[in-house]
Amino acid sequence: MSNTLLHSAPLHFCMGLLLGSSIAVAPAFGDEPGTTDEPDAVALPSITVTAEKTSAMEQDVPASMTVVTGDTLERSGAEEMIDVVRQVPNMYMTKAGQHASVAFFSMRGIAPFMEAEQPIGFFVDGVHYRNVDLELLDIERVEVLRGPQSVLYGRNTEAGAVNVITRDPEPFREATLSADIGNYERRTASVILGGPLGSNDWSYRLAARGLVSDGYFTRVPDGRDNVDEARDYNARFKLRWNPDDTWDLIATYDGQRYRDRSTNIAPLSQLYAHPHDVYSDYVGDNDSDVHSGNVRAIYRAPEFTLTSISAYTNEDKTSTYDVDASAFDLLRLTTDVRYSRYSQELRLSSPDRAGGPRWLAGFYYFNQTEHNEFAMDMGGMGYGVQSAQTKTRTRNLAAFGQVTWPLTERLSLITGLRYDHERKSADNHQIWTAMGVDFVDNRDMTFKAWLPKLGLEYKPLPNLLTYAIFSKGYKAGGYNNLADRGSEVYDAEYTTNYEIGLKHTSTDERLQTRLSLFYIQWTDQQVEELILTESNLTNAGESVSRGIELETAWQATRSLLLKAGGGWNDAHFVDYDYGGQDLSGKRPPNAPGYTYSLSADYEFGNGAYAHAGWQANGPVYFDSPNTQKQTDYGLLNLTVGYQFDRYEAALWIRNALDETYVTRAFDIGGGTYAGIAGDPRTYGLTLTALW
Repeated sequence: MSNTLLHSAPLHFCMGLLLGSSIAVAPAFGDEPGTTDEPDAVALPSITVTAEKTSAMEQDVPASMTVVTGDTLERSGAEEMIDVVRQVPNMYMTKAGQHASVAFFSMRGIAPFMEAEQPIGFFVDGVHYRNVDLELLDIERVEVLRGPQSVLYGRNTEAGAVNVITRDPEPFREATLSADIGNYERRTASVILGGPLGSNDWSYRLAARGLVSDGYFTRVPDGRDNVDEARDYNARFKLRWNPDDTWDLIATYDGQRYRDRSTNIAPLSQLYAHPHDVYSDYVGDNDSDVHSGNVRAIYRAPEFTLTSISAYTNEDKTSTYDVDASAFDLLRLTTDVRYSRYSQELRLSSPDRAGGPRWLAGFYYFNQTEHNEFAMDMGGMGYGVQSAQTKTRTRNLAAFGQVTWPLTERLSLITGLRYDHERKSADNHQIWTAMGVDFVDNRDMTFKAWLPKLGLEYKPLPNLLTYAIFSKGYKAGGYNNLADRGSEVYDAEYTTNYEIGLKHTSTDERLQTRLSLFYIQWTDQQVEELILTESNLTNAGESVSRGIELETAWQATRSLLLKAGGGWNDAHFVDYDYGGQDLSGKRPPNAPGYTYSLSADYEFGNGAYAHAGWQANGPVYFDSPNTQKQTDYGLLNLTVGYQFDRYEAALWIRNALDETYVTRAFDIGGGTYAGIAGDPRTYGLTLTALW
């Protein structure tokens, strides 16, 4: 125990922050918020969220969650999902370069393996996306829920859910033009237009953005410095019909077109000394196209609210990599993954902020076809080409409901249940001429689960919420197209979760504190042994994770806003035989034991402002035996700006200390690890005009 505490600095940080928060709020516990007599009183803004699929104030939701508003994203210069992730306690993102085909989240020590499904649901305006490495465009807020969200969100949300909510049309005219210029030949331009169409019943909103950059990597043999250049475009159009308080209908098109180079892999032994030098013999690509359309219709009656979300999404990601990371033509990897899906959600709920029981019931249908093509060219080593082509169809049906029952004026019972039924079929064709492999495999799989939730919500004071939650999580099984013959199918995994937490707002509404403690048990855990083209994904492991999360926000003065957040988790294997090696006590890969962030925003009162943010995480292991790791690191981001009339100028610098770190690493054979370095120090100027 003593060694654990000595090496858990963020645990000390969380405890210290908790003590500081407790001291600050303790004298005011008996009063109601908002009763301050100060004539110049300032307060933190109230944030309305839809985390539980009905509107509520953030501090009134009995769940561990982090909300990052669009204003916060703009002030901090956040542009990609990884910029959000770094502000969330106990959350981490692994990515293999800009908009890579390999990009996934981990939360509370729960991390996916490359060939398995994600354990964290990712949604944009209520619509499921498989591609999590998106740029942020015209965002209202991002809600990150930690812990199982299976009752309300369904399949593959055993660790949590991320909701990206974009800005909706409003019946007033708005126009914003923004451009920035930075080092590495970075240029961006964006435009936002919105307003009424004819009458105030109809309105629209258009947002578009383009980015070009030479990238950060240089190929040493010929000095080429654009081997990871980016040409990225995003666009979204929304049309809204909102004739009265009864009907609200929004139709949305959302699209991304990313054209990025992907020459960024280097041996770890070289990477730390020269993080952005590569020696690859050819330049690879990351091409991504996402097109999504959805219609959200809401009907509000005095006794209920009816919501329908119909969506169709097509995602296509093609990547080529020089995975041997050398100047010799040895290994070339090509992947092409295409998803097409239709989903329909229909739910009935109690009116927002209604008295009495708060209830919700719904039905969900999910239909997805995945085409996965994989080819490893090993001609330079005399092994020919290994290829696999797999078509997987997924049909998911679910019914769900949740009710919060008031037992007394201050105590409520939370009950929820979801029945999830999923059928998959996989058609797989593998060819490897050098090894005499040529076979076709067809499989049908069925997974089903009852997913309960039970909890208590207690509000001893109007400004203090406490809760305790028990819930079950579930991640469907599937088909591994890189497995040895006869081992392609893997089963679902399950988690049992216990959580207690509190949320407090000081009487003057200037300080907010959120604390949660959790304990998670995995059974039938999906684990993978992966070395280039060799993938063995089984249900061999069991694990536990326990930890703490703490967040505070303090409006210290009218000008100064301070925020801090931290999370610590002890996630480790309990039962995992890794090729005859007992890995009990080892951490899962791609999941740090702690994360924390600090930020300060200052308004000078004359239009000038400044922002500083520090985001850090603990060591990250790249393999299950914990032999390869990235040490702990932190990133410092700074922004200073000036707003005048309808114009704004901002100078920004990201990774100001030019920290070297790795975003993805893997075994390229023979125990040699290669990886991809994170972004270096970048800086630039952003100009914005409103009219």
